[in-house]
Amino acid sequence: MINRKELKCMGLILILAIGFYLYKTGDLQRIINNLNANKDCQVNEAKKILDIRLAKGEITVEEYNKLKSIL
Repeated sequence: MINRKELKCMGLILILAIGFYLYKTGDLQRIINNLNANKDCQVNEAKKILDIRLAKGEITVEEYNKLKSIL
């Protein structure tokens, strides 16, 4: 019967093996790039919303600059 310590060790080895496979095939870098692209896309979308709100007069220039600096 397999005890908990051996089971944890096998799980860790499996995770490391999957990580190594993703690293060697280049999939890991692609996954990381996709995550970064999504983050950049969200910032760009927020800036577009700020631009629209300023153009509509919903916020002042001071509010716009303050919110933009937070992004």
